[in-house]
Amino acid sequence: MRSSTESVKSRTPLPLRRGSMSVTSTLAATLGVTTRSRARAQQESQTARTELGEADGCGKRLKLDGTSQRVSPEKGKSILEHSSPAPAVSSPICSLSWGEDDDYDDDDGSSAVSSPIRVPYKPEGRYEGDSELVRAYREFSQKLERQIRLPTLRKDTPPNCLVDDPTLLHIREPARKTVLRAARFVVGISSSVDGEPLARCSGFWIDFDNESRTGTVVTTALLICTKHKDDAWFCKDQYASDAKVNVHLWGYIAAEGYLLYYQKHYNLAFFRVRVDPLVQLPSFSDKVKCAQDIFELGRDERCNLLINHGRVEYSNPSRDERYHHMYIQGQREYMYDYDMGGPVIDLDGNVVGMIGSSSRGSFIPSSILLKCFHLWRNFRSIPRPHLGLRFNAIGLLNPAHVEKILISCGIDEGLIVKEVSENCPAEKCGIRIGDIIECLNGKSISTTVELENMLLSIMENRGDDLNSDLDLEMQVYCTRRDLRRIKVLTVNVSEDGDYCMPCCVTPPWKVKKVT
Repeated sequence: MRSSTESVKSRTPLPLRRGSMSVTSTLAATLGVTTRSRARAQQESQTARTELGEADGCGKRLKLDGTSQRVSPEKGKSILEHSSPAPAVSSPICSLSWGEDDDYDDDDGSSAVSSPIRVPYKPEGRYEGDSELVRAYREFSQKLERQIRLPTLRKDTPPNCLVDDPTLLHIREPARKTVLRAARFVVGISSSVDGEPLARCSGFWIDFDNESRTGTVVTTALLICTKHKDDAWFCKDQYASDAKVNVHLWGYIAAEGYLLYYQKHYNLAFFRVRVDPLVQLPSFSDKVKCAQDIFELGRDERCNLLINHGRVEYSNPSRDERYHHMYIQGQREYMYDYDMGGPVIDLDGNVVGMIGSSSRGSFIPSSILLKCFHLWRNFRSIPRPHLGLRFNAIGLLNPAHVEKILISCGIDEGLIVKEVSENCPAEKCGIRIGDIIECLNGKSISTTVELENMLLSIMENRGDDLNSDLDLEMQVYCTRRDLRRIKVLTVNVSEDGDYCMPCCVTPPWKVKKVT
């Protein structure tokens, strides 16, 4: 415990320190002051610091060569105040990393105190090109650079909506806390093949065993995709199952990921990761409402947290997209390619989906994700019936268009057949483009997400039965004949992507080039 004398002296105001200025302005101000006034101020400051040094035992002074020296209280002057060059000292210059001796006054790490950063004094008669003076200024600049790299002072973080979007003021504070809690299960993932970078995306934990310190991370299979086509229905993507994967965890920890399984239709990939720290697992919610506030989370190439706000939008998929997605309405200026595979959370921090690959801002809802997780855990595969069809939901069309369908067909809900794959079971059963699918196995259908959930529920009850046939009963409204029919489709069950190449599409080799 310090003495009462020390306590009184420690409250004595010291001269103004100049170490808080920027490097450029500080050097300019230093070289511009007169030598006498600077020497007088330096001497007063040095005397005060020497008095304090008697009480707390800190008597180190910095030389021009970067080394430190104990100065007795009665001398009271630093070597920087003399005009003659400093004597040669055999001790080496300290390391440029934080925590080394040049930044501390006490050799005891448990009670080390960071020394203040001050501008080196230029004695009278020393010219700017003096090697020792140059060295002192160089080390001063290096210390300032190290100080700027402190986590409390770094500002090189990406922009995000919670800071820059004024429309979120009403939810900013609760959303900030929710996002920081959810960030603990968000990871960044990178892949490479033969030493060449392949892709980078995000992911999140879905399970973890505390005893073995091993868990599972889910992300998009595009992480290991070496060849990707814009139209997912053509099933031309190629994957490198032997790609090397690194998982960048919360807390700037990296670990190697080992591929467990990937599914081509949903573009899901599961990796086993072993880490020493305990992992926080997410909670899920399979209830997603239109216009609901949500946040997309991910990590960039420097493992910085990416945040984007949006609202859930019900929309029909584009021609090239699978129909198991939902969409995010809002600007995506705060997200980059690294967010694919990251979680989508609600205002309570529950995961409601996983970010897809669409530039529109698509995500796979948790209702589908949870069924995929369940199938994979139980059967180590995610089987799915292949229909060879593409749809549009009537309820998501323009209301004026829906009115015409209602007047002509007497139907305002169901799935309009948009494409029929050549030689698929649906085509053989007489299903044509423009027909309406009203029910599947006796249950009405209003959206493609509902259809996908029904197909996965059938597989949950049926079990792992890959490459087998499955009978599905569909109620179809035939628009050309104004009739309803019950069609039984015998479809194939597979874990590959559902293929749908319309018979009316002209093959690329038959397309004539216009000159």
